Amino acid sequence: MDRSARGPSGLSRRLRAPLADVGAALAIYLLINALGEALVGAFDTTTAWLSLPRGPLWLVARVALALLLLAHAWRPLGGAPRLVGAGALALVALWAGRDAFVYYALLDAGRIATTAPLPLPASLLVIAIALALAAELLWPAARRPWGRRRLVQGLGIGAGVALLLPLVLMLTFGPTRYEREADCIVVFGAKVYRDGTPSQALADRVDEGIRLYQRGLAPTLVMSGAIDQSHGGSEPAAMRARAIAAGVPASAIVVDEAGVTSAATVANTARWARDRGIRRVIAVSHYYHEPRVKLLFERAGLRTYTVPATMRRRLLKEPYFLAREVLAYYDALLFHRARSLSPDKDEGT
Repeated sequence: MDRSARGPSGLSRRLRAPLADVGAALAIYLLINALGEALVGAFDTTTAWLSLPRGPLWLVARVALALLLLAHAWRPLGGAPRLVGAGALALVALWAGRDAFVYYALLDAGRIATTAPLPLPASLLVIAIALALAAELLWPAARRPWGRRRLVQGLGIGAGVALLLPLVLMLTFGPTRYEREADCIVVFGAKVYRDGTPSQALADRVDEGIRLYQRGLAPTLVMSGAIDQSHGGSEPAAMRARAIAAGVPASAIVVDEAGVTSAATVANTARWARDRGIRRVIAVSHYYHEPRVKLLFERAGLRTYTVPATMRRRLLKEPYFLAREVLAYYDALLFHRARSLSPDKDEGT
């Protein structure tokens, strides 16, 4: 009996056929992270999806799994490699299940909260994909032979996976509130109007920072942003004024007017923090921004707790911001090395 005819009958050929290409796209993501980790250190972002240990052994294991997935996308595996790959993916699913359990336990205990309509951790998606790929290894679906159509299909699936990876983090990790005690609260800037009035986005971020400060979670508020080149308005000055009006002492506010990009804010904060022995920060921005903020801060060597700003109403440009953030996330992933963030290299905001 043909091996492609066996296996879970509920998965149609049409649904199962692209799984090998999905596995190849994820394998490339794993290899990019592994290569970056080996070359520069503190590069790996797979921990945003799964709390696997760090170290050479685990790095080699991830590379081996990635190579198996790539080989399977080229030609269905057989024998021991097929079983090893499926077993490794089953272990990934088990570990992701552990992460999901921890997430819901923390949620139930009030240690974290979320503004998402449904509290769904990214680890649930990891479970589903790992089990689907394990099934594909064991019972491979019929697929087109390699040629122009298969190449176009693979590139399309790869592009879709690349789009979804940061987007899923924005919609799962992004809305999660990790309110912890820290050494400072960093509020990221946004648009300020000509008369010095903060935009809705900026007001929401500042108000969140004020609330965290008034809860006593950190002794210092860092207001970081830029000076608007069209009218000269200062984002940090408007942020500082709003915080003082809310009762925050001026002595507790640090102003950074060189935070012209997210990377610049992180680089400036990291230098300021290292000079003062600061190691833990709370990062306040909008939910879609938080995965990139976390990536940049942790590469800068700071333990980071992300708290998304509570939005009084939805932003009109929110879909645009989400789309732009996908590109900005990959810019941060690929072009910002650990502990060497440069304010003039990031084009995102």
